[in-house]
Amino acid sequence: MIIYSSNRSTINYFLLLLMHYTILLYLLLSFLSLSAQEQVTLYKGKKARITPIVETHDSKGFEPFKIAERVELLFYTSNRLLWRPNAEKNPNGLVTNGQLNIPADSVAGRVQLDSAQCSDWQYTLYQSQLCEELMVAGCYEPRHLLVFYGHDDKPFGFIEICVSCAGAWVSEGLRTFVVCPERMAVLGSMVNQIAEKNNISSTATRTKSAEQKRKFR
Repeated sequence: MIIYSSNRSTINYFLLLLMHYTILLYLLLSFLSLSAQEQVTLYKGKKARITPIVETHDSKGFEPFKIAERVELLFYTSNRLLWRPNAEKNPNGLVTNGQLNIPADSVAGRVQLDSAQCSDWQYTLYQSQLCEELMVAGCYEPRHLLVFYGHDDKPFGFIEICVSCAGAWVSEGLRTFVVCPERMAVLGSMVNQIAEKNNISSTATRTKSAEQKRKFR
């Protein structure tokens, strides 16, 4: 009986030891599996996680969509810097004293956004979490301008957009947003839809390439 009890204790000890190492092995394999599932994508030679980063939304200024009586999207005939290069350092001059300072022959089309379109633009600019990395291009070739009008039907602010270079200019007083290739790709699709619906020339809607859009839409 004594020998039997001793052998049984030894067996129980090895069973517990085996169970202990089995649990450790399971945890190790689970960790390796999660690491292997982590996906990355390349953008301009840099790694960026597919899972969107947590964007920090600006709390300064005011969100123009919430106070505007109407919002208009302007399509330039070409890159704005070609016909008004001096405004690059101070684009706020595009709207001064409630007046839109853009030559009529430099506008290929203008469309007043309906309520659904305003909601889409507001969500895309200020609420969505789209950015995979905070990175913008070195170029700036704006071709689109969002203009916000108040109760007096005069413009009080604007957002100029360069979807091809992933850049934007927000006029003074308005709330800013995070600029990144992913967000501009979505805006580019929205711009193209509005242009097609309103028969606006494609020369004024040059946006991101099809290869870049495919990733986001």
